[in-house]
Amino acid sequence: MALRKAVLLDADYTVKKGKTYVRLLLKGKKTFRLYDFYEPYFYADAPESEAEKIMQMAVEHNGEKITPLRVQAVQKNVFGKDKMLLKITCSSPSHVPHLSAKTPHPVYENNILFGRRYMIDKGLSPFCLLAYEREGKFIKKLLWAKEGTPKLNSLAFDIETYNPIGAPRPEKDPCIMISYANGSCGVLTYKKINKPFVVSKKSEAEIISSFCDVLRKNETDVLFGYNSSSFDLPYLQARSGALKIPLPIGRDGRSFLLRKAGMRDMAKIGGRIHIDLYPAIRFLSFIGALKASKFTLEAAYSEITGKQKYMVKRLEIHQMWDSSTDEVREELAHYSMQDAIATKELGAIVLPLLVEMSRLTKMPLFDTAYATAGQLVESLLIYRSYEANAIVPSKPTEAQAKEREAHPIEGAFVKIPKAGIYENIAVFDFRGLYPSIITSHNIDPFTLNCDCCTKEQSFVSPLGSRFCKKKKGLIPAVLEDIMAKRSKLKDELRPLQKDSEAYRTLFARVQALKIIANSYYGYLAYARSRWYAREAGESVTAWGRHYIQDTIAKASQEGFDVLYGDTDSIFLLLGKKGKEDALSFMKKINAALPSGMELELEGFFKRAVFVSKKAADAGAKKKYAMLGEDGKIKIRGFELVRRDWSSVAKDTQRRVLEAVLVHGSPQKAVNIVREVIERLRSGAVPLEELAISTQISKDPKKYEIISPEISAAKKAIARGSHIEKGSIISYIITKNGSTISEKAEILEHAKNYDASYYINHQVLPSVLKILKELGFSEDDLKFKGMQHGLGHFM
Repeated sequence: MALRKAVLLDADYTVKKGKTYVRLLLKGKKTFRLYDFYEPYFYADAPESEAEKIMQMAVEHNGEKITPLRVQAVQKNVFGKDKMLLKITCSSPSHVPHLSAKTPHPVYENNILFGRRYMIDKGLSPFCLLAYEREGKFIKKLLWAKEGTPKLNSLAFDIETYNPIGAPRPEKDPCIMISYANGSCGVLTYKKINKPFVVSKKSEAEIISSFCDVLRKNETDVLFGYNSSSFDLPYLQARSGALKIPLPIGRDGRSFLLRKAGMRDMAKIGGRIHIDLYPAIRFLSFIGALKASKFTLEAAYSEITGKQKYMVKRLEIHQMWDSSTDEVREELAHYSMQDAIATKELGAIVLPLLVEMSRLTKMPLFDTAYATAGQLVESLLIYRSYEANAIVPSKPTEAQAKEREAHPIEGAFVKIPKAGIYENIAVFDFRGLYPSIITSHNIDPFTLNCDCCTKEQSFVSPLGSRFCKKKKGLIPAVLEDIMAKRSKLKDELRPLQKDSEAYRTLFARVQALKIIANSYYGYLAYARSRWYAREAGESVTAWGRHYIQDTIAKASQEGFDVLYGDTDSIFLLLGKKGKEDALSFMKKINAALPSGMELELEGFFKRAVFVSKKAADAGAKKKYAMLGEDGKIKIRGFELVRRDWSSVAKDTQRRVLEAVLVHGSPQKAVNIVREVIERLRSGAVPLEELAISTQISKDPKKYEIISPEISAAKKAIARGSHIEKGSIISYIITKNGSTISEKAEILEHAKNYDASYYINHQVLPSVLKILKELGFSEDDLKFKGMQHGLGHFM
């Protein structure tokens, strides 16, 4: 029997003739599926004498009598101690929840997805190169696995729909265009459009069928969409149903399966990896891996790539389709194609990071694309638990999770700065503070208050919790590996050219390691975590407070003025001291820190402005802007980074900060504000610069208090727009109405704007806190007043 090799992409399961087979998606010269017989199981914390009784258990479900296949005693490490458990093997993964519920003993590992279970038990990870022997479509023997590098065929798509009442109705309104982009681009439609990239078919049914043919001929492994799980794919499925045609979008010739993961929709396609970039980019932006603050396709594309996407007015799409003018329909086709191209370019940026996160966490790529930080951390811990022969803790019950949420732990220390303008600042931060605290002090739920160490032999947190010094915990061990790999890869990155393929691959891997490492503290303190431990979580923050406060005290002893300090960073005013003094101080701190912890120089800054923050203010405690030696401005806590401010407010604030920090001219800053106010009063500001974007967090019909965005949304819905929970809308405060909510209109429907609102509720609030620190009042900004130079405020 010949040895075969292929790269593993995904694993799920199927049941054939009462037997469970894992279905492996593999990539060789082509992408194909093989099957491997494997039986599901769970564990019961019961003595071996109970084995016969458990074997006799039976559950009736849907007319089927469910019984265990086998029960055997096995030794496992249960929460730090070796113990004999009963391993209960079942015929089908669907039997596991029923039999585990029937078992009259504590049970473990009864809710691990079966495809994942197989990969863990076999020591496999996504994108590993797998050697095997096969007989037909069935694997006879797995020989070995090592890291692989698959060449994935990807394709991005987008659809356009007919929308005469604003929101398209899938039961009635046709899909008029399907655009796609991979090595080539195309638009499938059923009207004659004279463009080389347009393929005209006879009907809507033909363009849907042709799109499925494109996927098949392209051998598509990864299908990118943007909000495709919630809109594009369900719309195509609904139209296929209305037209009474199949939607063979999968390699198996079937449609997709839609499932819920919390608030997210996940559309899984057989034999292909569907990646909806909308939730992926939202998640990666939330954790800081990407820089996007708005999540429409055009906004995300602009922020991430720096390029502008071609746009048409969405509400006019049906008019463009009905137009008798060739040029108008050509414009619509061009817009549709650009949507697919933008999706493809975003996919090319996101995919390497998702692939590396998938490799690292052992979670299949499809699941990684929709995962939360907690799920990524959990996946790797489950994998490493199996390697250590340790039992995976169970998920908490709903009651347990709510009890945990009711008692949050104390957070980080913050030294509040005095508002004002400062010069010559050195900023230091602890490299990966929380991960390094966890590894340096062996913080883990199962090293907590161990039996093998006395208090004197333990790591004792500032709160008095003890952590073992003799046995390494699972979480610290995993984190040490991650941090060591990241440090090694960063060294390998330095000599590489940034535009090389090797650099991009390694950089994605470094980013993935950073994301996962920084998620472990949050997972320890997360109420729904399998590895939750309140004492462990609060010990991490307690040690964090200790180290930052100790560093602040030592800086003061060295003669530095400490301007600001929080979670893991400290800002020092150099005064008469030089850079060498600051670096010498850093070395002294590092000499006294535990192994694995390190204070690093973030940079030296020429000038900074800190503004006061009321005690009752919610949100970010950091509220400052600084000018680096490279001329770049670093901003924290200002409205510039918030979605719920208009572009005119953000742009004005940015220009004011540049005037103060770069040019050292408060008067120039004031003149900028006056000029913007005058433009607003004259009606010269385009509506696009005044749009305020926000996300609708629940069904608009369920809001009792009508805020401006909900008022605008409800008006738009009444006009036929499709707005639901999760939609991001952009609205304008117009002149029409008596209250702000009455004046709110969706951008597409707005005809004018209320200058007074934008002056008093957008522009002035965005700059007043900065300019008040420089001695200017609201009247000084609205009218000509005093003039000051920067030296007046230093």
